[in-house]
Amino acid sequence: MEEEISLRELIEILIRGKWLIAGITLVAVLISGIFSFFIIPTTYEAGVTLVAPPLSVKNQQNSIIDTLLNFVSPFPQMTLETYRMQVTSPQILNQVKEELNLDPNKYTLESLRNSINLETVKNTNFIKITVKDSDPEMAAKIANAVASKFVDYVLNTLKEQMGKAAVFLESQMQEQEKNLKKVTEELKNFNAQPQDAIELQEDIESKLQLLSDFKARIEELEVTEKAIRSSLESIKSRLAGEPRYLELEKSIIDDPTVAGAAAGLIIKSQEVNQTYDALSQKVAELEAELAGIVSQKKAIENSIKKVQQELEGLQAAYVEKQTEYDLLQQKYNAALETYSNFLEKYEEMRITTAGNLSESNMMIVSPAVVPEKPVAPKKLLNITLAAVLGLMIGIFAAFFADYWKRSGMGDLTTPS
Repeated sequence: MEEEISLRELIEILIRGKWLIAGITLVAVLISGIFSFFIIPTTYEAGVTLVAPPLSVKNQQNSIIDTLLNFVSPFPQMTLETYRMQVTSPQILNQVKEELNLDPNKYTLESLRNSINLETVKNTNFIKITVKDSDPEMAAKIANAVASKFVDYVLNTLKEQMGKAAVFLESQMQEQEKNLKKVTEELKNFNAQPQDAIELQEDIESKLQLLSDFKARIEELEVTEKAIRSSLESIKSRLAGEPRYLELEKSIIDDPTVAGAAAGLIIKSQEVNQTYDALSQKVAELEAELAGIVSQKKAIENSIKKVQQELEGLQAAYVEKQTEYDLLQQKYNAALETYSNFLEKYEEMRITTAGNLSESNMMIVSPAVVPEKPVAPKKLLNITLAAVLGLMIGIFAAFFADYWKRSGMGDLTTPS
């Protein structure tokens, strides 16, 4: 049968074990107090605030030339992790130890590195360097020394990078200037050729206009030819209905030479039909005019074929010239843009170098002061936590002791 424990029994157990709970809690508080006041060293924290250029943000859409120019930019591309690594670098820490004449046994590189922390203020360009030490005055000295050496380190790195960038930019500017002059000369020589793309374009337009005129002339001739053929057919139709000669009958007495000898006799004669002759002459004129028109059409058609052949040659030459010109123009534009980009970066670096690099890059805005209150140990917090932990352990011990007592008495009880 399961044994049920009521709330009353739990309270009675706690009341019976009150001295045990109180004792364990008191021991925990005493131990925490001893450690907090006598064993754990007092630690002070001093901080220095610096202002730095905006942390770099990588842009994945930069072109190749932009990436190259950013690489040689006079400003180092910094990140928070870069700053953290530089602040705790052996070079800076050794300079701090030498400047402050720190005890090498107490202040090793590892202990100094662990005592220094760097963080950025959210949404600002401020950087805070904090140093923890048992001596408040030493904590402030180390913080100021670390900040000063860090600023010097960044400035020296900047100068070194600017020196390399200056050499690189100068050499690249010279190369790009030579390339730009070369491409400019090629473009100038191309434009100086006897027949460039513009002249070819003009010749093509002239040939097209000539073809248009030829075709318009052919259309006019065809209209005239059609009218002449229509007139010719009409006249030929009339001519077919006209006799070439006219049959005439007249009395012989009409002839004075024979009037007396053959009175009353009739004779027949033929005369040329004037209308027929006139129509025949008109037909001949129209046929001659038609032949001239056909001849003109043929000559113009031959001229059209010749002009078309010349036009095809001009168009082929124009495409070749235009393609070559476009390529040269693209090379010129690319060379000019590249040279301009390097020149812009060079001028930017020159102007920056002429100014105060330390002020434009990084500076201390709030030096460290000697802290008045320690940051560790947190005595009240430690004692409070120890009291809570001791109380929990005491309650557990009280329940365990009661359980042990009950189970032990049951085991020792035997029937008589």
